[in-house]
Amino acid sequence: MKILFTHEVFPPDVAGGGEKLVLKLAQHLVKQGHSVKVVTSGDPKIKNYGKVETVRIPANRYLMNILALPTILEHAWDADIIQTSSGNMCFPSYIAAKLLGKPICCWVHHIFGKYWRDIRGLVVGRLFEIAERFFLTRNFDSYVFQNKSSKQIGIEIGVPPEKMVIIPPGIGRKKFTLRRKVKRGKNVLFIGNFSMDKPTIKTKGVKYLIEAAEMLPDVKFVLVGKFKEKIRHPENVLLTGVVSAKKLVRLYNTAGVFACSSLNEGFSLALLEAMTTGCAIVSTINIGQVGKNVRPKSSKDLADAIQYYIKNPTKAESEGNKNKKLARKHTWDKFYSRFEKLYKNLNKYPNK
Repeated sequence: MKILFTHEVFPPDVAGGGEKLVLKLAQHLVKQGHSVKVVTSGDPKIKNYGKVETVRIPANRYLMNILALPTILEHAWDADIIQTSSGNMCFPSYIAAKLLGKPICCWVHHIFGKYWRDIRGLVVGRLFEIAERFFLTRNFDSYVFQNKSSKQIGIEIGVPPEKMVIIPPGIGRKKFTLRRKVKRGKNVLFIGNFSMDKPTIKTKGVKYLIEAAEMLPDVKFVLVGKFKEKIRHPENVLLTGVVSAKKLVRLYNTAGVFACSSLNEGFSLALLEAMTTGCAIVSTINIGQVGKNVRPKSSKDLADAIQYYIKNPTKAESEGNKNKKLARKHTWDKFYSRFEKLYKNLNKYPNK
């Protein structure tokens, strides 16, 4: 099978977790004997990365909606399937698919709906919201979502539910296991990313977690991530910056509660990592975990749920163990097989 991926950024360039997932899937498909090519932005001199053929357009990723169509048409004419992603490559990929009569799947790595207004402000956010709705509600043949929260936003903006599938990523469990069992503390862990700029801080709902910390002055909150903006926080909040992989594993295994306060996430790998290490979880995002699911933008809901687990460590341990068992279902083999099954089904009914 010939599969053309279109993704606005591709390794060695990385903007988020989506690039790593696209690379992992593309590499697997190559190993299985499929012909895979990726059209992306970047340095045209890079023709191959990780044994995956790439075609790179020398322009900023935000210009892909305008510039990418000719390149996609050139490389999609003999493809069996076009696999695009939400963002700045999905619309030109959709146009190419319709012009060439190719089946196309849209992989949703991020979707925010009404929350764009919280992230970008009322005016600019509304424009982002309109653009997202327009791009994602084109007549794609299939949509891949990664969690229930993103799927619900997709339904709210008009994506047809009958075309949706949920395919969550896998996880390597061994690297999150400590050799010796350690005691969990009465603390809360939050995991950000390597680029916590102003929009990302808003996306991650850090404001509401800080407010929850102010309501719980006797509980220590540990926030991991590279914060590029100064944020006001009480004394019980510790900003660690970026930590080593070894330190991160220890933080997961000693946390009393893992908190996810995001407005939404394409998936939330940190949430799955917390499940893998047996954390009690308070989250605004639903990836199928056991725990307290709270409303986005509610500091009080966060504080109440966190306090519940701090006061009930036995319950926290019990639910953490259930999460550890649930995390075992997230395997890379399942991830790969679900995509391959989807592609086979799409290839049976080409859009001609």
